[in-house]
Amino acid sequence: MKNEIIYPYQIVYLSLTNRCNLRCKHCVASACIEEVDHMNTEDWKKAINQVLILNPKEINLTGGEPLIRPDFCEILEYLRGNYKGVITLSTNALLLNDRLMEIIKKNVDGVSVSLDGFDSYSCTKVRGEGIYDRVIAGIKKLKEAGMEKVSVSMLETKYTYGHNQDFYKLCEELDVKPLIRRFAPSGRGEENQRELLPSMEYIEKLEKQHLSCALCQPGKKELNISENGDVYPCAPLSNLENLFMGNLLETPITEIIENPAWKEELEKLRPWRMEKCKDCDVNLFCHSCINFTLGMQSDEEIFQKFCEKQKGHLEKLLWGN
Repeated sequence: MKNEIIYPYQIVYLSLTNRCNLRCKHCVASACIEEVDHMNTEDWKKAINQVLILNPKEINLTGGEPLIRPDFCEILEYLRGNYKGVITLSTNALLLNDRLMEIIKKNVDGVSVSLDGFDSYSCTKVRGEGIYDRVIAGIKKLKEAGMEKVSVSMLETKYTYGHNQDFYKLCEELDVKPLIRRFAPSGRGEENQRELLPSMEYIEKLEKQHLSCALCQPGKKELNISENGDVYPCAPLSNLENLFMGNLLETPITEIIENPAWKEELEKLRPWRMEKCKDCDVNLFCHSCINFTLGMQSDEEIFQKFCEKQKGHLEKLLWGN
């Protein structure tokens, strides 16, 4: 037991590809069909062998759209044959067929489907015309095939804000777990944040929330393996060159995670060190996701409006002024 290395990783994301059959306006990876896969099947098997050293509780297969890879089933079966933890799949559910359904049901513990709307209109505004009905059909295929753990996510945008109950009702009808995700303006999301970001009214809900200090721990409890084998603390932060941790095909993962360089760069992004936030008296309660805060700061006008409203609410809750 003395010699056993125990790692605290909750989840490792394997971004099998940056290709996608959609071009969603909010995509943090800016995934699109024109991208090229840099790792072949054997490369991914080598990467998986490295990840298994960490023995994470969960491994998530994601992308882009992972099902777009012709070798997806081979990669999945290799992972299942060598890993006893939880395997989850993130997909848009548009490419499901009978063969894939059989392999997924046999080897995957849970499937997460991105819908990003509660009806056809809200989904169309983010994902494109006709996508809503096709995703719903894919979700029904998963349930009919016997997949018990299926979650469906909706992105919180100006097209969906205020419609949580409509989304919950839809998920109840589909017999899936609902998940509402906060919009983070990075990747294509940064290009489209003025269109997608909800009205500032949505910050009003903070008054009714339980106050907490919950800083994310990228690189410590989660990792993202990019489509070329590069390792980053989490998927949304994979666009920051200074947070590049190393490449799995070149460096052992134990060396990558212990490298102090990326840890020092990450700590510079904490609220008490971030230039625009370091002197604020509510910064520990305002921040949770580093990527969300960085994205908001990319548009000075939006950030100032967000900051003023957020700060006003939190100061009243914390200090009574």
